[in-house]
Amino acid sequence: MQITRAHKAAWGSYKDRRNSFDDDEDISRFIKMVHANESLKSYLKSFLPKGTFSFQPKPYGQYGVDLALFSEQGAPVATVDIERWNAWDNDWPSYYKHIHFLGRKEKFLNQLETPFFMAFLNYSRNKVLMISDKDIQKYPTIDKFFKAKGVTDKVRELPMSEGYVFGTTLTEREKELFHYDSL
Repeated sequence: MQITRAHKAAWGSYKDRRNSFDDDEDISRFIKMVHANESLKSYLKSFLPKGTFSFQPKPYGQYGVDLALFSEQGAPVATVDIERWNAWDNDWPSYYKHIHFLGRKEKFLNQLETPFFMAFLNYSRNKVLMISDKDIQKYPTIDKFFKAKGVTDKVRELPMSEGYVFGTTLTEREKELFHYDSL
C-alpha cells in the first residue's frame, strides 16, 4: 500500500499541534537552536556566501519549504525543510538503519539555485539531524517498503554517515552514527 494523505496527517499530528501542518513551533525551535548552537551555525554557514542572513518562515506559502535564509539585500541564500520524528527522542532508534529523504520533498531540491537542507528534529526538539541537498542527490529515489508501517513510499536512502547531528544531549550512539562537533 502506498502512503496516503490520511497517513501523512496521522504521522504529522502531535499533542502540541493544531493539525499535521502546524509546524510553526518546530520552525521556531530550529531557528532558536541555530542561534544558540555555534556548531550548527557554522555548519549552515559553510554552505553560504559571506554575509549576514535572516530567517523567514514559510517564505513560499504553506506547502513550500518551511524556512528560508535571506541576505541583507533580500535574496534567498538557502532553504530548509523541517520534520519532527516522534520515534527519535532521547537516543537514535536502533531500528533506524538509514536516513530517509521523502520523495514527495524532492521538489525542494531544485526549487532555487541555493543550498537546500533537510532538518530532522527529535521529538523533544533539542537535537537536529541535518543533511544537505548535495548529500541527498548522491542517492537514487527508490520504492521502499516500511515493514513497521506496512506501507511503501518513495525515498532516497542515505547512510547514517551523511548526517550531521547537533544538540546539547547527544548520546554515544548518535556520536557514533553521525558527524558531530565535539566542542
